[in-house]
Amino acid sequence: MTAPRSPHRAWVEVDHDAIRHNLRVVRRLVPSASVIGVVKADAYGHGAVAVARTLVSEGAERLAVATVDEGLELREAGVQAPIIVLWGVGPDEAATMATGNLEAVVGDAHSIEALEVGGAPVGVHLKVDTGLGRQGVSPDAALESAAAIARSDRLTLVGTMSHLAVPGEDDAHTEVQLLRLARTLDAMRSAGIDPGVVHVSASGGILAGVAGPADAVRPGLALYGMVPAWAAGRAAELRPALSLKARAIRLFDLPAGVGIGYGLRYRAPRDTRIATLAVGYGDGWPRSHANDGFVLVRGQRAPIVGAVSMDGLTVEIGGIPGVTYDDEFVLIGEQEGARITAEEVAAERRTINYEVTTALRGRLPRLHLGTG
Repeated sequence: MTAPRSPHRAWVEVDHDAIRHNLRVVRRLVPSASVIGVVKADAYGHGAVAVARTLVSEGAERLAVATVDEGLELREAGVQAPIIVLWGVGPDEAATMATGNLEAVVGDAHSIEALEVGGAPVGVHLKVDTGLGRQGVSPDAALESAAAIARSDRLTLVGTMSHLAVPGEDDAHTEVQLLRLARTLDAMRSAGIDPGVVHVSASGGILAGVAGPADAVRPGLALYGMVPAWAAGRAAELRPALSLKARAIRLFDLPAGVGIGYGLRYRAPRDTRIATLAVGYGDGWPRSHANDGFVLVRGQRAPIVGAVSMDGLTVEIGGIPGVTYDDEFVLIGEQEGARITAEEVAAERRTINYEVTTALRGRLPRLHLGTG
């Protein structure tokens, strides 16, 4: 896809054709499951509203966010699909949940009581902690919680869920988690309680081929063309959806021995040329990239040199002739057959690929391609 010329000095491009393709890949991997598209954290940095609209238009049955405010943002943008709030609801947010027609995740008596106090009807998903340990009711207490929801005049059990800790990495632990969930579901059904939509596998579970006792999946990472590190060999079909690009705001010659940037952390070993790009840690490109990492320009790699400041960084382009102010610099993405992936950038930061994209802040404009 050829992008129109961006009017910005630095920007993020989001390829919605890639997102559609990735959703189709997920459906091929789990053809019998409905899809809950995870768009929390601004759709992992890709732009929640635009991505949500694409996913819903392509048939995603539900969406998932982390907070009430993220859900309300989608509602205010006209997104009508069911939306799950994954990371808890406080007592002061209960009424807002109902107003926004949002579905809550509950995992203990406190969260159930908080929603009942709110006074308005709310659909809830009971989260069972089968072995991840962050959120959720224990399997031994799950039936009691499900019964409390079933008795409530204000709450409706629309789903039962869990989350896998090590899919694709520790099959024994994953099997234990799935067995605990299956036993919980059996107990609920034996007591006459409908668990609703059952969902356990996120992208890792999908790629590991772990279906479990579920009828829905929650892809997030895979929708954006990224995978956990262990699944790198299983990502051939997925297409990265995000690129980070910039144009130089200054091109200048740097004589040998002269330093640049805070702390003068880079001194030119020879006469060279420098490009200054308006991407810094205020945009989510951290200071750890001082004298570390590369960008692409004219299809060639150019090293990041010197300190990264809040609003900019510098690149050494002495070995790439002819660079002008019209050239695009690619920090994440592809150019003339060369590529810098989010995974490569993550390795430079000693982190994970989706922290890289999620860190890209809102002052970088999003240019959405292929939205129709």
